[in-house]
Amino acid sequence: MAEVVGLINAAQGRLVELIVEGLEQRLWQQPGIHSPEHWLSWQLGLSASKARQLLAIARRSAELPATTQALSAGELSVDQAAVIARHCPADHEKSVAEIAKAATVSQLSHALRRYAWEPPRLPDEPGADGGEPALAERRDVTFGCLDEHRWRVAADLPVDEGAVIERALCAAHADLIDQAKADGEPDRPITWADALASIAEHYLASGAAARPGTDRYQVIVHLDTNPSDPTGPGAASLHLGPALPGGIRRYLTCDGTLRAVAERDGVPISVGRRRRSVPNRVRHLVEHRDGGCRVPGCPATRQLHIHHVVHWEHGGGTDTDNLIALCPRHHRLHHTGGLGIAGNADQPDAPDGHSGIAFTDPDGRRLPPAGRPRPPDKPPGPAAKDLGIPTDPYQHPWGERLQAGAMHFNRNPSSSPPNAA
Repeated sequence: MAEVVGLINAAQGRLVELIVEGLEQRLWQQPGIHSPEHWLSWQLGLSASKARQLLAIARRSAELPATTQALSAGELSVDQAAVIARHCPADHEKSVAEIAKAATVSQLSHALRRYAWEPPRLPDEPGADGGEPALAERRDVTFGCLDEHRWRVAADLPVDEGAVIERALCAAHADLIDQAKADGEPDRPITWADALASIAEHYLASGAAARPGTDRYQVIVHLDTNPSDPTGPGAASLHLGPALPGGIRRYLTCDGTLRAVAERDGVPISVGRRRRSVPNRVRHLVEHRDGGCRVPGCPATRQLHIHHVVHWEHGGGTDTDNLIALCPRHHRLHHTGGLGIAGNADQPDAPDGHSGIAFTDPDGRRLPPAGRPRPPDKPPGPAAKDLGIPTDPYQHPWGERLQAGAMHFNRNPSSSPPNAA
């Protein structure tokens, strides 16, 4: 396993080098491509998070030569290198890269995230340009469904904004405890998850009161009552999300608001030519069917537009076979002539273009649904040697407990003369 993971690490290092070249040549700037992350996800079959991870290393490769060299040599994993790229200042990188070889990803992340880095060099020190260092404020919130019917949220915010959220959680937690006492259940366990859910429910309820009659506060569940469905009678799934366990499905359908939608032969019956705007029930069906923007490789799943494949003014109907979900950028790109769209939206997309939706660039060339990796035609060892990739076994972390408080990272030794830029 150590030999294989050493080869994987080295190959990932070579991939980062190629990504750097791609960024320099702006290869991702193609019709319909949102960003380098979108380009990599499409071409390499990567998740959006994996694409962001590789790009984070590539964008700092010039500042982190020791890290990228260790990755290309197979000594560091791409996860370890990504932690360094996220947290480590360039002038401390050499010592960090050295200790990273002996630390797990979690140990490294914990140590670097909390480390008090030395202040920038003074103006008379080699390599310093003076001035007050800019604060790099990260504001990032990620959330979504995981496997096994779980949902996860993570936030990385400036400390003052985080304190506001913490106070709101504390207030909601205290209110729930008081409510439990008032209900005669002082021993009812109240968790921070209860507090977070309570904040969300109160916000959505106030929004519903301010804008009655809208669906913006509803959580949408798709319920299939077809007894011949292989997932079982009454199977349900979240809108644009995973299937629900039977217990949760029964709970939601026990006392919930249901909106019926008829189907014929597995295709929802829509409103045809009777109206141009897409009704909410049809919009939900199209979004759920497509799972997000339908353009190959596009990761967008929110703020979607519903587009008529055959335009309304050309006789296209508001039926699901003529409607697809597009993100705002791809929708605008199509209507400005940068993206061709044709086909039957109710059929699955096929690479040969004989079914489903075909997307084309301004020159009429079909966009493939995904990248096409080329499997190696030689065993891993010889193929790696042909590419100049070392195949020495990967040296795993020590496995000892990391004493973060006792760690000290040295600044990179300077090889520049005094007062150098």
